[in-house]
Amino acid sequence: MKKLKATGYAILVVYAICMYMIWKICKSGGVRYWLDRMFPFAMLLIILLMIGLVLRHRGYHASGFKFRLALFISITLLFGGMIVHTAIPYNGVLSWKIDDLLNHKQITFVQNNIYEEGIDGILDDIKAKIALPDSLYVAEDFYIEFTEDGTITNVETMLYGENDKGQLRGFLISFDYKKGNKIDVWMNKGEGVSIDPDRLLHPFFTILQYSSFKEQIQHGHWMAHDQHYGFLYSGKETINTTTELYIVDSTGAHHSEAMMSQLSEGGAISGYEASLYLLNTKDIPPIRYLVKPQFISSEILENKHERTIIEEAKHSKSWIIDDTDSTVYHFISDNKEIGYRLVVIDAAAGSRYYALEKSSDGGSHWEMINQNPFMDETGVAEGIIFFLNDFGFIGLQGASGQYSQIYLTKDGGMNFRQVQLPMDKVTDIPTQGKEIGLTLDDYKYMSMPQYKEGKLFIIVTAGVDEPNGIEFYSEDSGESWHISKNSTS
Repeated sequence: MKKLKATGYAILVVYAICMYMIWKICKSGGVRYWLDRMFPFAMLLIILLMIGLVLRHRGYHASGFKFRLALFISITLLFGGMIVHTAIPYNGVLSWKIDDLLNHKQITFVQNNIYEEGIDGILDDIKAKIALPDSLYVAEDFYIEFTEDGTITNVETMLYGENDKGQLRGFLISFDYKKGNKIDVWMNKGEGVSIDPDRLLHPFFTILQYSSFKEQIQHGHWMAHDQHYGFLYSGKETINTTTELYIVDSTGAHHSEAMMSQLSEGGAISGYEASLYLLNTKDIPPIRYLVKPQFISSEILENKHERTIIEEAKHSKSWIIDDTDSTVYHFISDNKEIGYRLVVIDAAAGSRYYALEKSSDGGSHWEMINQNPFMDETGVAEGIIFFLNDFGFIGLQGASGQYSQIYLTKDGGMNFRQVQLPMDKVTDIPTQGKEIGLTLDDYKYMSMPQYKEGKLFIIVTAGVDEPNGIEFYSEDSGESWHISKNSTS
């Protein structure tokens, strides 16, 4: 009886060890590693079970069967629950294996010549195994590589669309000829995307069908032995140059003299565009094919660009600088209808003169409120920030980036005064500055104010990119400033 009882408890211990190792495989992977270690325990478990059966067959009986049964059920429930938990998304390797099993397909790539099938062949091979939406869109790009004879060697794209039930579905497609003749397709519910007509895939079919790109490849320096080519399609693009640009329609690919003439006078052309690249060379520009072109005047482009900058400024916690004309935009955090911008009115030798404009309707209209906010000083605007409708700061840095000045307004930008910090009360500078031989006279760059815990803070450094400086604070909205404790440590 004691032999059988001991065998029963040994079985439970070994069973628990095996269940633990199974859980580790489901949680972290490493199947081979854990199976090698589990094998002797599994063999021991089988031997113990056989010994238990033999002892029972010989008439041995042990007390405590119900207790051991309860232990067995507890072990099973404990580790079984832990294993099931690893099957929940992001909780273990098992969840990824299940997801791969349900949502990943490998499809034999048969129609793999871009000259003969275009990209229709790719989608036809996929449709033989997976139901694709009738209208497809590209999430970012459709990238495809091929050789001089048209054999497709690489495909990378994320497509999405609505199925016949109106549900959004996404398809990540990848093919690499070095890994075999299978197209990998991962399916999901279209997370992170929405239907965007500018991303429609169908115009890419049109470009491949009517552009005669094969003939263009085979002319002159484009054709080369063992050369690879690539197509990149992203949907609708805006183009402002005529270099290697072809308009594609049912008659083929050609230059549109009328469109080119309009483009030469300013503005841009918008249309669905695919670029053909000669890979592994930077000397030859890509050929660009455009479908359904529309001319956009320079005025419309400027308005569109301005609206984009304004929307970015509304979502920013500080300010946005327009790189095209150096205008600095800022909208008040608790009222996005109120905005301010510093506009360049003159520039010379790296320095600029600014005027201040205000909008009360979210940036639709702007009014000049101060033609000289920096009081005849020139430089490069460091920033603009308003903490209230009428209370804010603007900053101006020297062209060298080694010094700056901050200006304060309390009447909505109608009048400014320069912020004066008590630098004469500073008795020490940051340790890092001392180590490189700096003195107090080198600390002339004032950062834009920050508002924290009811106080305004300004840090003075030795230059725009210096991380360490002397910190000042104000508790009365910038009327007086004090040195922060340990600001130079």
